[in-house]
Amino acid sequence: TRASTVLGLSIEDQARLSRLVVVGEVVAQVGVDDPETGIESDVTLRVSHVLKGDAAPGDVVVFRTRGGEADGVVSIALGEAVLRTGQKALVFIEEVDGRLYNLGLSMGVWNVLEDPAGRMRFTRAVAEGLEVIGEEAVEYGPLSLAEMAARIARAERNPRFDHPALREALVAGR
Repeated sequence: TRASTVLGLSIEDQARLSRLVVVGEVVAQVGVDDPETGIESDVTLRVSHVLKGDAAPGDVVVFRTRGGEADGVVSIALGEAVLRTGQKALVFIEEVDGRLYNLGLSMGVWNVLEDPAGRMRFTRAVAEGLEVIGEEAVEYGPLSLAEMAARIARAERNPRFDHPALREALVAGR
């Protein structure tokens, strides 16, 4: 079996690596055939909650996912998040070479479950074909908005990475 692999990270480490952590609704997706990276999708998210970064509720954030459809050609990235227009999601977004991507394929995307009172809970949206490696215990939820916000705020207050490989990469000048 083929799979994409990502390092299992704590929510805090994901937050430390992210430029933005936002909750919002997917309002558009457009396939892009990039000469350097191949077929990807630009995902447009209308932000409802900002947990980290320079964004505000009502803003629109565009980030890329790997894979998609462009000019009639479909490219599938194993383990990448599968987002649908109209879907609500919490997304950890990193910057790679000046472009925004969801962090760690589908590891950086969480499904939003809303109860009748409008309270949100998040579950990790790990897609088929994603192999999570490492010793770290990866949480899959559900987590409340307050709990997620507190974990991200804790990461902001304590910038030291939990994962030894990330600490080593940082010391090596990453």
